[in-house]
Formats: sequence, C-alpha cells, structure tokens
Amino acid sequence: MTDKKILKPDGERFLPEFNGTIELEHYHRYFVALDLVKNKVVLDIASGEGFGSEILSRQAQTVTGVDISQDAVDYANEKYARDTLSFVCGSATDIPLSDNSVDVVVSFETIEHLSDHAMMLSEIKRVLKDDGFLIISSPNKLVYSDQPKYENPFHVRELYTADFSTLVARYFQNTRHFGQRVVAASIIAGSDHLSKFKSYNSSGYLPDLSGQMYDIILASDQPLPDLPHSLYEDPEGALQPQKVEALLADYNRASLELNQLREKANVLADTQASSFDRGVSDRKLAELSAEKAELEARLQRQLPKQAEALERLKAQEAAMGSLVEDANKVLDDKWWRRTRPFRRWSNSIRKWKGKPKKHFPTRFEAASYFVNSTPVQENPAIRSLTPDPQIPLVEYSSIEEGYVAYEELPEIETSPKLIAFYLPQFHPFKENDAWWGKGFTEWTNVGKAKPLFGGHHQPHCPIHLGYYDLRIPEIMEEQARLARSYGVSGFAYYFYWFAGKVLMETPIQQMLDNPRVDIPFCMIWANENWTRRWDGQENDVLVAQDHSLDDSSAMLDYLRPFMEDPRYIKIDGKPLFIIYRAAIIPDMAETLEVWRRQARDYGFPGLYIVCAQTFGHKDPREFGFDAAMEFPPHTVRSDDIAHHKDGLDLDFGGSIFDYEQVVANAVQEPEEEYKVFPTATLSWDNTARKGKKATVFSNFSMKRYSQWLSRNAERVAKDNRLFADEKIMFVNAWNEWAEGTHLEPDQRHGFGYLAATRSVMENYGVYGLEYQNPAYPDAAKSKYAIITHLHYESTWGDVVQAISEVDKYSPDIFVTVTSLHLAQIVKRDLPNAVIELVDNRGRDIRPFLHVFRKIAPLGYSAICKVHGKASTYRNDGEALRLSALKALLTEHCLEKITSEGDLGLLAPSGSLIEHNDKNMFWNGPHTNVLVEELELRDWHGKFPAGSMFWFKPEALSPLLKINEDRFDVERGLADGTMAHAIERLFGSICVAQGFRIKGV
Repeated sequence: MTDKKILKPDGERFLPEFNGTIELEHYHRYFVALDLVKNKVVLDIASGEGFGSEILSRQAQTVTGVDISQDAVDYANEKYARDTLSFVCGSATDIPLSDNSVDVVVSFETIEHLSDHAMMLSEIKRVLKDDGFLIISSPNKLVYSDQPKYENPFHVRELYTADFSTLVARYFQNTRHFGQRVVAASIIAGSDHLSKFKSYNSSGYLPDLSGQMYDIILASDQPLPDLPHSLYEDPEGALQPQKVEALLADYNRASLELNQLREKANVLADTQASSFDRGVSDRKLAELSAEKAELEARLQRQLPKQAEALERLKAQEAAMGSLVEDANKVLDDKWWRRTRPFRRWSNSIRKWKGKPKKHFPTRFEAASYFVNSTPVQENPAIRSLTPDPQIPLVEYSSIEEGYVAYEELPEIETSPKLIAFYLPQFHPFKENDAWWGKGFTEWTNVGKAKPLFGGHHQPHCPIHLGYYDLRIPEIMEEQARLARSYGVSGFAYYFYWFAGKVLMETPIQQMLDNPRVDIPFCMIWANENWTRRWDGQENDVLVAQDHSLDDSSAMLDYLRPFMEDPRYIKIDGKPLFIIYRAAIIPDMAETLEVWRRQARDYGFPGLYIVCAQTFGHKDPREFGFDAAMEFPPHTVRSDDIAHHKDGLDLDFGGSIFDYEQVVANAVQEPEEEYKVFPTATLSWDNTARKGKKATVFSNFSMKRYSQWLSRNAERVAKDNRLFADEKIMFVNAWNEWAEGTHLEPDQRHGFGYLAATRSVMENYGVYGLEYQNPAYPDAAKSKYAIITHLHYESTWGDVVQAISEVDKYSPDIFVTVTSLHLAQIVKRDLPNAVIELVDNRGRDIRPFLHVFRKIAPLGYSAICKVHGKASTYRNDGEALRLSALKALLTEHCLEKITSEGDLGLLAPSGSLIEHNDKNMFWNGPHTNVLVEELELRDWHGKFPAGSMFWFKPEALSPLLKINEDRFDVERGLADGTMAHAIERLFGSICVAQGFRIKGV
C-alpha cells in the first residue's frame, strides 16, 4: 500500500484546510459557478488542489482541471478520482484541450499571475464552443494592492476594474461585471423569494458594492445566463461578528492592564533618574564654561588674520583702480575712436549670420567690480530666476538628476490621466527611402548629433530597447507596459494623413491589430505639409495637404476602426481627436460639424475634438472645438540665452532658451476662461534635425520637469469645469528622440524621466480622489477653524498633539498636504478634517490662501494658521515651531482673539518682529509690488515671523486679492520668495484693516 500524496502550502495556492476570509472568497466563487454548469462540459483553469473542480463536478457533465503544477495535478487526481472529473498539467496560455471543446471556462484568480493576458484570453476563446461562456475573476488592484500598499510577490500583473472589464470585452460581445468582498453585515432576506439586492451603510443606500476586493466577469458571445446576487456564510467560522467582538473585548482588557504596568514602570524610572540628572547638569555647566573660553581664545587668534586680509583687499582695490585708469586711457585714445566704424561693421556681419550683438565698453568703473549686481531683464514679461547665492537653501525634492536605474513597479490608475505624444516614425518606409536615402529613419539623425556648446546633452542615445524598429510587434508591446508602470496612462499617436495618403502607417496598423499593445490611445492629426525643413529647405514640400470637406470625411472613415477599438480614449463616450494647426484648415467650423455627424452615424454620441495651441491659435471657441491643448514649445516664454553659453559653435544660427525660465513662466500662467489641457515638455532640442540652426532648451532638470508636471496635475484635478473623463493632461513626448524630448530611457539619465513622472502621478492615484478636490462645508460648524499645512511627515505628530489641546472647542480643521501618503496619515489621525492635496509651491502660504479663500465666507469668529514646516537651515527651527504651536493652541488664545473686538492678529510674542533692513533685504521687489496692489500706506511695522497666528477673517481679507498662480516653483530658498513677502505683510494688512496685533 502506497502513502497518500501530500500537497504542501506554497504561499499562494488555496487549500481547503485554510480558514478566514480566503475560505469565504474561494468557496463562494465556486458555488456561484455551480449554478451555471449543470450538464455542461467545463474547464477549470488553475485548478490547484482540486476542491473547486470537485464542487463543479457535482452538477456538470464533465470537468477538466488544468494546472501548471504536476504535483497539484497528481494530488487532485488521487484525492478526487471519479469518472466525470479529471486533472491535467498545462498552462493558461497553452491549454491542452482541442478547439471548441468546452461549454464553460472557469478561471478564478489566475490572470494576475500572468504577464500575457491577451494570450490567455485567446486560448480561452479557442477552446470555448461558439455558444459557451466564461466566468473569470481577478483581484481589484486598487483595493487589493494600492490602498493597503501591499505587494503580492506571486502576482505578475494585476488589473484595475475598468482595465479588466475592457480586456474581457475585447474578446466577448456580452459581459457582466460583479464585485466581491467579505463584509461584516446584517442580512435581511425573504423566505419565499429574493427581490432586488440592496446595500446600506451609515450614510444610507449604496448603489453598488463599493470597494470590492475582487472583480468577477461573466462573458459570452451569446446572451448571458442569469446570475443572482448571493452570499456565502460559514456559521461556525472564526469571522462571525460575535466571536470577533469577544476577542476584541479580551484584547482591550489586556491592553489596559499593560498600560497600567507601563505607568508604574515610568514612575519608578523617573525617581531613579532624578539624582542622576543633577550630576549630569553640573558636568554640562563645566563643559560649557570650557567651551566659552576656547571660543574667546579662537576669536583673539583670528583678529590679526582679519586685519591682514583687509589690507590685502585695499591693495587689490588700489591695483584695480590703476588698471581701470589705464583702460579708460585706451578708450579715450583717438585710435580707439577711429575703430568705431569697424566695430559697427563687425556687428552687422554678426547680425547677418544670426549671432548676438557684441557690446563694447564706453567707460570702466572700479567700484562695479566689487559689487554683486543683478542684470535687468530685457523682457519684463519674463521672470528673473537667479537667486542670490547668499540666501540659505533647504532640500525640497528627492528627484534624482543623474542616472536612474530601472525599477519593477506596479501599474497605477490615476486621475488626471497622463497621455504622452507618440511618434510612429522609427522604421524604414518607401517615401523616406526616396526622399532621404535607403533605410533612413529618425535614428539616422539622432545618432550623429553633436554638442554645440559646453554641457550640451547631445547625442541622445537610447537604452532598454535600443535603436528599435517599430515593425517588430514586441517593441510597442513593451513600450505600453513600460509607460503604464511609470504612470503614463495613454499614448497620443501622431497621424500623418495627406489627402488620402497615410505615411508611417505600419506601426499604427500593427498596434490596432495587436491587443497586447495594452495601453489606451488617441490620435493627433499632424496637419501640415511635409517639407525638407530638417536640412533647412523650408519651402521644398515633399507631400502636401489638400483640405476639403470630402477629404476630412474620408480621413474620419479611415480612423473609424481605431476609434471603435476598446482601447481608444473616449470622453463621455466620444472618441478624443486632436488637430494640429487647425487654423490652416478652410471651413474649420463646418468641418467639425461634418465630423461630429459622421461620429454619430458610426454609433458614437459624437466626437470630442481638441485643437493644439500652435502658431498663435489658442482659443478653441473660435471654431467650435470642445477644448484646447497646450503644445510646448509653442506658447512658452524665455529669453534667448545663446550669448551666455561658453564654447558656443561660431557658426551657430539657432536659438537657446532657458528651461528654468520656461518652467517658471509656465507654472505661473493664469487659468484660461475656456477648457485647456496642460502639457509639459522635457528638454526640447532639435539639434539632431537642424544642426547649427537648432532650437534648444538648455538647463534642463528633472526637478523642474516634475514641478511643471505637478502643477499641471493640480490644475486639472481642481478644475471643476472638467468632467471625470476630461481629467487628462499631456507630456511632449514619449519618443521624440530627434527633438530631444523623450520619456524613454537614455544613456545619460537612464529611467530618470520616467521615475520623475511616476513620482508626480502616484500622488494622483484614483484611490486618493477624495483629497484632490474635497468638499468644503457650506457653513461653519464651530466658531473656530484651524488651517494647517504639512510637507514634512516628521513634524505631523507635533501638530496633531497641539490641535488636541483645543479638542473641547471642536474647531473645524483644514489640512493641506503635498503627497497622497501624507493625506492618508492625516486621515488616520484626523478623520473629520477636510484634507486637500496641493502642489508643493509657495510653502505654507499658497495653500493657506487657497483654503482661506474657500472658508472666508463661512462666518468663523477666528482662524488659526499653523504648519509643520521644518526650517532645517536653522538650528533652532524645531524649537521655534514647537514653541509657537504650544503658545497658540490654548484655551487662553481662543478666548482672547474672540473677546477683544479690535484684536485682529494674535501671534507668539517672540515671533513678532519689526521690519528692518535685514529681514526685508531679499524681499523688496515682491513686497513693493504687493504693497501697491493691496494699496497699503505707512505699512512698516511688525510681522509674525514663521507665519503662525490666530486672526479674524476680516482682518486679513485683502489677501484674497492675491492670485494663487503667481507663485514660482519651489527652489529651496530660505528667503526672498513671494511667500516670504506675503509673510512680511500679514501685520501690515491687519493694521490697515483697523485691527490691532498682539503677542502671546
């Protein structure tokens, strides 16, 4: 007699001896399927131990269980041996059954273990009969992994609910979705019938099963069988509520006893430590006295060195004066004056060559060489970015600027969704062969680009997929996978239509035919003539546009199969279509109407048409577009800084712009009256195409790119004009290698572009929607409100502790945070607070203005502004913060600010500082502008340094005139920013409103 086989746990496979939630989930699914398989031939994929296949065999004609593990198959065949049930070894992507051989396929918790979902579903379709159906389940990635921040090491590729539904719908005409989760609930059911199933919580009726852990989909090409709502219960299980409550009571009693023991231990430890502390204090005093004496001695030793340095400086100044005198003699000399025509002629030649003008001196001043001066910007609309090097800096970003290695990351579903422009060029095609030479692709130009000045990043050399060919299907499949894992939700493919002729057609057609290119997409019509502009021959047209209503209609007919694909991005059911250079199309408004009618004829509710903001055309309302889309480098603003570049090629005739300035101006652009989808770009640089006539964005940094992207995400998330489907934004681009802007990894930055992108987008995961644009109350629930801002997690405990000191007054609490992680921490500790995710811009001041604007009309008697700022550049930063929190959040302050009618601002006494040259030195420009805008007179006085205080809303109401868009990106400056200038004026505004300032 042989020993019975034993199947050991492997960490993932369910076994019948397991209990708890996993038991309820697995058995429930199979008993639901049991009602569907009566007298049918059934395939159970990933049958494991075999318990589920055995359940199905109680009603089915036959059941075949397929599993990848031979041990599991052998065990199941021995344990569950019967004529109608068998188990075979095989893969879900290579099922060992013949075509059209089964009525029902059951696949529970299988697909997430595979990377090739399309192959699995193709195999299921192959073995299913034409009238067969599939019941399949998968964990909902949002609830299973994202929200608890859990990573199952056995799962290869999890799916969000929408993605799972879309995937199955590609293969079956009819689908129905069900959600599953284990709940502690009260159930009311009729004894003779089951009517509509309803769910409730403390807020009332729930329209569906929210927060489901697992998604189950029933699918077929025929009408679907009925599948009622159901429940599965284990009356004796450990999860019965009564048993859980008893265990919780035991736990609470044990916790109370443990806390009492800890208190006794602390009292004993304090008693033992007090005598020891006195001895430590005496020794500390002696050490400080010795340290003071050493410092005084060091000071005396330094005084002679200082005097010597001062003498050297005087000698240098005298020498400089002599040099300047000699130089001025040269300028006064008649021979220098006679060369003036030659200098003018030289600049004329430089202008003709497109080079910057040379400036020749007229007079030298010795004093100017000892003064740190800042040049005046030639264009007042372009902001100066040069911070004074003497202002302390603080670390503000973890974004890496160097090479970043690849990281295996789970996909994230976000809102807003980020869509990357995609160029389908990288493959040979006959037109390019004819125009540029056999085998030409963009890679031909990319590889031979050369740097034009010191520090110029050229050439851009790809890694990961290398110099790829888009005719290879696996390339686009991997691009889609990589994009989604780093927070890119879709591609916008450039579409090249020229009066019925389509260029670069092969990649987009292969994508359409290949469901394994698993990423949503839309189309951008690259509506312009194709010229030889890459080699400077602007007017040599290779293939031209020929606009007409008939041509436009034919183009949409061509695009119809793309728009009908389930991957195509739709807004309110309407396919998203973007037009480049819309203004050059005759009868544009009529063309839009033609397209919309066609789309309705195709069965869509319409077409969502967007114009790219290019060549001066910005407003979508001009022709009747649904929205506009930013298209940098069009519309961006920056000075040409070519003349500042060291080692610039002498024949350079292009333009060099400052990426720092581009970003600074972009983030401070005011919001438009119409809908516009924002777009960030990376280091735009078309040197590969135009050589020495290139346009280059220099001084690129990952930090600035991520800040631009973050501002765009915040703007879209908080735009109440946009419906959920319209919450989209763009990046230029996924693979514009010849224009130097690509998210794809290169040799210099590695996966840094993608890592910076994900660092922003993971703050906008769909599981954090409640924090993006939270509901503010319609009326105050308390006399008091507290506004606080959190950027440093390490300071949050101090803020919570301080707020708890005024709990009995039940203040309304409003918290702004700079990451989704922080939002979840605040929610844990202050579940009733209004928590809002904001861009990390303007320190605590911009978020404060944002919240104050929303709650100012609610009628609060007093508001407290506090924050969790770390001030790491100061040794006493932590002590000052703690002192201010303890001073302000007290019963005394609440009563004082409300009882004294003319008291407008109450701050810690130590923080109230008089304006002086030192604290105003770096803030003059911003402060002067604000003083004029707010019409402040005789404004010098005191301000609350650190910006923590109580105030009456009417005392600071002029602050609401300040637009939140005017704050620059975070640069880590400890002074001299718009935020610091506003801090300097809190007291001045209060006094101007007729109120007093007081310290506490």
